[in-house]
Formats: sequence, structure tokens, C-alpha cells
Amino acid sequence: MQVFSNFSPLQHLLQRHHGKFFLLCDENTYRECYDVFISHCPAQYSPIVIASGEENKDIETCAKIWQALLDAEAGKDALLINLGGGVLSDIGGFAAATYKRGIAFVNVPTTLLAMVDAAYGGKTGVNFKHYKNIVGVIEQPAMVIIHTPFLKTLPTKHLKNGFAEMIKHALLSSAEAVDELLTINHLHVIDNEVLITKSLFIKQNIVEQDPRENGPRKVLNLGHTIGHAIEYAAMKNGYEILHGEAVALGLKVMLQLSVIKMNFDESTAARIINFIDKHYETPVWLSSLHSEMMNAVVQDKKNTNQQIRMVLLKAIGQPEYDVPCTLRELENVLNI
Repeated sequence: MQVFSNFSPLQHLLQRHHGKFFLLCDENTYRECYDVFISHCPAQYSPIVIASGEENKDIETCAKIWQALLDAEAGKDALLINLGGGVLSDIGGFAAATYKRGIAFVNVPTTLLAMVDAAYGGKTGVNFKHYKNIVGVIEQPAMVIIHTPFLKTLPTKHLKNGFAEMIKHALLSSAEAVDELLTINHLHVIDNEVLITKSLFIKQNIVEQDPRENGPRKVLNLGHTIGHAIEYAAMKNGYEILHGEAVALGLKVMLQLSVIKMNFDESTAARIINFIDKHYETPVWLSSLHSEMMNAVVQDKKNTNQQIRMVLLKAIGQPEYDVPCTLRELENVLNI
């Protein structure tokens, strides 16, 4: 699977492909990005438009996609192009991977979160009973197309959503990568193709070592145990929080645990936490949902042998996965 920064490879793929083409969008990307996309890749598409938002990343929405493919008599040789953010990449990839036991799909991410994370790596899935990505498969897209001008359609909130994953990638990489991000004062200008490419390549190098997450790829869950728990509690109680916002808060907890359990440098942790505090607000409702968050942590799919397993850092660029943690340890640092 390859990542490209222009549409030429997709144009060539469409010219060679003999099956039907389907373009999956949500109402936002259909409005903001559809015309731009077809101007670069003109073809005879059957658009499928679904409702946006994490709350719609479920089996019911997936069934609508399957139904649209069935109604259009899509065969095994069909191609589904996912034009949208992380939610759309996840559900579109899952729908394609399971329709007729798998049809080809291409991801064209339109958000920073999708560009640096969700569109690449093969993780697809849907939420179930408020649990994040609890049903899914690992299936790689045929290709990923990164078109950074799409980011100009996004509000700052959604750029910050993706920037949290860039922080995570930098923490997994090097002190230099972290320092480069911490010098950025205004996250609304994060449309820098060089920074985005660097972040994506950090993930790409990790994924290629372990495509099916049997070992080293688990480090990409840095900050996600608590992040997913926050999202679970928010969805269950009708609150709204973006994935990256939750991950940023999860990274704060991870850094505090790393200081305690892994001897991570305390001053470095404080500097990163201060940066996160500057750019990401802690919701006022969060403190009332700690018990529900802990319930979600216990159900986390990364746990084994009924033990909570987390990714922590010995130092920047030195992650450890499957580190056992107790609920008491988590509760002691859960002051976000």
C-alpha cells in the first residue's frame, strides 16, 4: 500500500479498473470536497452519502453502505473510494472489507486526523454499544491520496483534532520531532505538507514492521487507552468530544504514569503537558464521568489476561507496550 501526494496514481487506477466505482462521502465532504475531487479524478461514480460524526460510526450506517452497494449491483470487482475524515475512513474501509468478503477501497482523507493517522495502516471498524472500534478488521487500502488543500475547509477545532496524533507520533520518534511541534504557537496553520508527511512516515515505519498489530505496532496506541475511555463516557452521556481532543488528554495521563512507572524525565513530561494544556481544554463534565471511564478501561481491547495494558514511555522515542497498570494507578493520576 502506497501513499501519494497527488491524484495521478488514482487516475491511473481508475483507468485500469473494470468494475463499478463508488464514492463514499458524508454530508460535509459531499458539500465541501466532492467537486474538487471529481475535478482531479473525473469518472462515472455512484455517490453514497452517509451522516457525519462519531455517533454514526456504527453497524446501522454500515448496513446502509452495504445496501447501497447491493442496490447498485456492485460486484467483487467494485472499488469504493472513501472521501472524508477518520470516521469515514474507518467505516468505509470496514464496509469494503466485509462486502462480498472484500472489495478494493482507496482512502482520500480530507481532515488532518485522517491524513496523519486514520486513512493509513489498515485498521477499519465501527463502534458498538458506545465502545470504540470494538468491531473491525485489518485491511489495507489500495492506496492513500494526501491532498493538503482539503485542510483549508476545516475549522481550528478539527486541525487540533489531528495535531494530537502528530504529537503522539513525535513522542514515538525523537526529541527533535517533539521540539519541532512544541514550537508551533497557532495550530490553525497546520497545513504544512512537510510536517504532515513526517508524521505519516513515522506511523508508516511502525506499521510496516507489524501490519497486524501482534507486537511493535501496539505502540501506536499511546494515549489511546484513556482517550478511548473518554470518548466512550462522552458518547454514553451525550457529550461531544473529538477523537484527537480525547487522545491529547490521554497523552497527559500517559506521561504522568510514565514518570511514575518508567522513570520518564519529569521536566520533559511537564513541558509537553503544559503545551497540551495550552491548546486543549479539559471539558467541565469530565470529572463526573471517571467511574464510567474506568469501566471502559477495563473493557479495552488491548487488555490481556484480565490485566490493563498500556503503552508508556521510558524516554521520547522509547515506548514500551503491554505495560500492566492497575485501576488504582490510573485513578491516582486521573486529574485531567
